[in-house]
Amino acid sequence: MRLTSFVKDRNSIGKSVTNVLTGFFSEYETQKLVLIHSVKYVGLRRIIQIIVLIYFVIYFLIYEKGYQKQSTAIVSSVALKVKGIGYVRTPENKTIIMDVADYIIPASENNAIFVMTTFIETDQRRSTCAESSQLKQAKCRSNSDCVTKSFIAGMNGLWTGRCLFTSKPTVIIGAENTTNSRTGLCEYEGWCPPEDDAVSPMYIRGPLGFRIFIKNFIEFPAFGVKHKNMVADLKPCVFHPTDDKDCPIFPLDYIVNQAENDSNE
Repeated sequence: MRLTSFVKDRNSIGKSVTNVLTGFFSEYETQKLVLIHSVKYVGLRRIIQIIVLIYFVIYFLIYEKGYQKQSTAIVSSVALKVKGIGYVRTPENKTIIMDVADYIIPASENNAIFVMTTFIETDQRRSTCAESSQLKQAKCRSNSDCVTKSFIAGMNGLWTGRCLFTSKPTVIIGAENTTNSRTGLCEYEGWCPPEDDAVSPMYIRGPLGFRIFIKNFIEFPAFGVKHKNMVADLKPCVFHPTDDKDCPIFPLDYIVNQAENDSNE
């Protein structure tokens, strides 16, 4: 019984394989085209096609800008340079000439530029001298007052532990002890003499005549496109809103006037 069932299954498999091979080499299928004359169905089909076409054009092409190739990989840099000479008139009727190294502080800054327009001249050198009289903690009567004090905000240097007096002491002798009525200032090691904020600052003359050179570069690696605001034959120029709009050298007074229209400021 089992042998007969096995033989039947084997014969059916063989016939199936034979039919598949015969159909593969002897049969050919084509699609059947049916032409329907109906205004109703044809109109519905055209309306659906128009809706899909409008959606594709408005959303994918216009809104999403699918026709464009986009890339967020950008390489860019901006460099600023300041040129100009400033000068200061001192109370002693002396002239101090200042260049870029003097009035650009710090020399390099992120996304900004700082131009110094006032300064206080301090004729300092490395030495030892008395602390500023404006620092209350620096007042002393003896050397021990300067040794026992820890770090204090506003110190101008490292205290040496000495108390400096500017005049002779006044000694008061009492019945039990002797006291010193004189007060001095603690000595420190550093830049001497200390800065005095009460001194009026001196103004640098001519800063509005400084020139700021702006150099920028941008590259789109995905498209192989590079742009910069420099040309090989760049001639000396100064930016003007109508006469020379492509010049990358801007007067400082023009930038200030564009940022602040109030002449008093």
